Amino acid sequence: MKPLEIIDLLYLATDFCVSDLYIVATVGKDVTLPCMYDAEDHGRHPACWGRGAVFLWDCADEVIKAGRTTVTSRLSRRYLLLGDLDKGDVSLTIRQLEESDSGVYSCRVEIPGWFNDHTHELTLMVVPGEREKKHISVNYVT
Repeated sequence: MKPLEIIDLLYLATDFCVSDLYIVATVGKDVTLPCMYDAEDHGRHPACWGRGAVFLWDCADEVIKAGRTTVTSRLSRRYLLLGDLDKGDVSLTIRQLEESDSGVYSCRVEIPGWFNDHTHELTLMVVPGEREKKHISVNYVT
């Protein structure tokens, strides 16, 4: 191989999207972790979300998976794909957050061909909410 061909091969091997994002959310609330791809250009493809870093060919510790049209499996009813799958919105919504939901999440859209998958990685930090302030009124009777 000529040097240019090796560089082209390395470029093709890394021609996928990996992005880092940090999201802070509150216990008890819902959060949506964004993941979108160009469905108009690539067509509709299966997608999955997992706990942990982007894995080479699948979602590690999978929490939800969708075929081309609908969700096919999920770890809990708290995990939802509410975006428009027709438009490539495979964002993950987690309902009723718990502190244990904190950690790294990765999205993978399975686009045919070598190194074509769209991947997206982010870190979710779930923090306790502010305690509700209780007002106590005391009436003294004398």
